[in-house]
Amino acid sequence: MLKVLLVVPYPKLEETAKRIYSKHFERRDIHMDIRVIQAEEIEKMLWNETYDLIIGRGHTATLLLKREPFVPVLEIPITGYDVMRALILAKERFGPEKTAVIVSSSYNHDEGVLSFLSGMDVMIQEVSDFNQVGEAVRECVEKGYRTIIGGYSVTSAAASQSVNAVTIETGEEAIIQIMHEAVRMIQTIYQEREQRSTYETITQSSKEGIVYVDNKGEVRLANKKILQMILTGNDSVHGKRIEKVYPFFAPICQEVIASGNPRYNELQDIRNNTLSVDYVPVMVGQKPAGVVITCQTVKKIQQIESQIRKKLSEKGLVANYTFSAAIRKSDLMEKTVAIAGKYARVDSNILIVGETGTGKEVIAQSIHNASERRNGPFVAVNCAALPENLLESELFGYVDGAFTGSRRGGKVGFFEQAHRGTLFLDEISEIPINFQGKLLRVLQERQVRRIGDDKVIDVDARIIAATNKNLRQMVQDKEFRQDLLYRIDVLEIYIPPLRERKEDILPLFYEFLKEYNNRFGKDISGCTAKARELLIHYNYTGNVRELRNIAERVAVTCEEKQIDERLMETALYPADVFSSRSGFYGNALSGKRESEAEEDEISERDSILEALQKTGGRKGAAAGLLGMDRSTLWRKMKFYEIK
Repeated sequence: MLKVLLVVPYPKLEETAKRIYSKHFERRDIHMDIRVIQAEEIEKMLWNETYDLIIGRGHTATLLLKREPFVPVLEIPITGYDVMRALILAKERFGPEKTAVIVSSSYNHDEGVLSFLSGMDVMIQEVSDFNQVGEAVRECVEKGYRTIIGGYSVTSAAASQSVNAVTIETGEEAIIQIMHEAVRMIQTIYQEREQRSTYETITQSSKEGIVYVDNKGEVRLANKKILQMILTGNDSVHGKRIEKVYPFFAPICQEVIASGNPRYNELQDIRNNTLSVDYVPVMVGQKPAGVVITCQTVKKIQQIESQIRKKLSEKGLVANYTFSAAIRKSDLMEKTVAIAGKYARVDSNILIVGETGTGKEVIAQSIHNASERRNGPFVAVNCAALPENLLESELFGYVDGAFTGSRRGGKVGFFEQAHRGTLFLDEISEIPINFQGKLLRVLQERQVRRIGDDKVIDVDARIIAATNKNLRQMVQDKEFRQDLLYRIDVLEIYIPPLRERKEDILPLFYEFLKEYNNRFGKDISGCTAKARELLIHYNYTGNVRELRNIAERVAVTCEEKQIDERLMETALYPADVFSSRSGFYGNALSGKRESEAEEDEISERDSILEALQKTGGRKGAAAGLLGMDRSTLWRKMKFYEIK
């Protein structure tokens, strides 16, 4: 509740003020204290109350302002009506004598108008100092004015000099006017206090140290955190020169005030702590009014980054692989990884090309973890697995109520999730041609607009795309936009299929075998020579992913220390799925069939149908048996119109 003191000079005005207040202005959030106090009593009075606003009349208001310099004081106006009423009363009592009106402010009184209306010679005398009232009365008398009009202090001085005097009484209209103004002032005071309290809460609860320095170089604010981080020996730094309490901030602070240009992420060694310091000017018009200094210890920043990485990991927006995970012995793969390592040092878009299962996402994650974006999110999107009607909402997001069935509160799209990180668009060739234009625009503008929103959002995400198709041929066939190809194919990496780098087969197989030994509690040490020969000469249409499946299959079925030829052959050519050992795995997907009769006997479509039948229609299990990714199976089923 805000407290207001209204000081009036006589009891009659007190009654008027109380009546008007209770009838028109009384509020629960305001306590109005109305008291009768003479001007000469102001300096001597003692009161224990603390007021938020004080109201007085004439010289009383002036004395109140001197007594309470930090409390706003409103002056009850002496209106023209008040003066005219006093002039009429003076004329009735003393006749049409020359009359002087002594007031603290004469700006709203006109001598000519008052003289004309009253039929008397009227002079307005302004006296701003209470102690000069007596002298002002004498001067008026010397000039021939026989009647004096004014407030209580004026009429008291006139009476002491035996001069005719009439007291100006305040009318109801002046009280109503000042109370309206008081209500407006109280609302302003409340808003200022709320704003100040908000600023203070924000600064004091901040986990960063904050100092505000004005353009004179004096500290106007220092929050608790800065006092904890940098002990000054004296908590009271307000009003002190920056170079006295925080000399290490002074040089850059002075530079920012002079130039008006901010300085960010300045690393400063301060009292055995390394701080990251920002200097941001507070601009009023074109001139710096001061500088806000915010700082945080580098150790704290590192802790926050660690927590962010943990949260990203919990959301699955983190890259797990590095280049060391790309097991290789072949020169071909070594050169591929070396090229990827060079690409990781820059921020250009990358297109990774390779057959299904060659490890395109492993390379994409490795590039992310070797880049300067390693602390940002890694968002992987399988474009083939997203239905066309969900592509836009999943990639760009949507606002609350954008469409029927949308998530309450809206949804952040993959592009926004990847801000300051990497967006991996796997199987980008599967994006419909009619949606590619929207994707191109986002890649060009680096801005997204959520579905149902009217504003754009800046995004900073590196794009790594992957495909197992010939995009240039797709461009010629009008299935892929040429301008989109140019946008994503800035840097290109070709991952060779496993059959072209046979030196990598055994190292990869043994790495997978070690993993499945641990998972299944096995102790398989390796393969016989003939088993190794079968493994090396097998035609891996599913590449590294198929090799991993074979390793898992062997680990599950092997009961010996070593994998022999028979077990390996069974793992490579499972007769329970395919009628011919050399069928689907050996040649069907690669298109290298030995005869036209074999092509008729085992077709790719029949193989898929047979796998689905064996697995009861479970696509994940069927894909595993066929040695392909689930999305590849889904695409082939779509091609062959298999329901």
